[in-house]
Amino acid sequence: MSCMFEEDLTAYVDGELPPARRAEVETHLGTCAECRQTEALLRRTLTSLPALPEFKPSPDTRRAVLAKVDALPLPLRERLKALLRPSVLVPSLGLAAAMGVAVLVTGQETQSVDVTDAGTLELAANLELVEDYDIVGLDSSEDLEVIENLHELEVQ
Repeated sequence: MSCMFEEDLTAYVDGELPPARRAEVETHLGTCAECRQTEALLRRTLTSLPALPEFKPSPDTRRAVLAKVDALPLPLRERLKALLRPSVLVPSLGLAAAMGVAVLVTGQETQSVDVTDAGTLELAANLELVEDYDIVGLDSSEDLEVIENLHELEVQ
């Protein structure tokens, strides 16, 4: 059934619809055979319910059903609500901030020059000079002195 009045039929049978909507459903029932059949089924079901024997589940059945209900995953809204609780959110934000600071600190360390290697330090100090004379083809740190002398000759 794909009628737009389908969802209102239970409320109609139970007498829970507002008067305007009730009048619309009644008008629709005069033209839709499927909705009339569904309405009749709902009314027969309601009439038959009091005749059914009373059912009381055993404590084991009740526990089993409640365990299955507890095992169901929470709806997305409830999961998001649980993640946004202050007891979860505050430590998470603190951890994220600590990780951000660690990334900033370690990122700065990786860009620093290794001061233990004198050759690397000298090359870093004269990097612009090395780039200027790259065309000469001298690329080792031992050739740096030669490059410096060439630069001095150029200045004079």
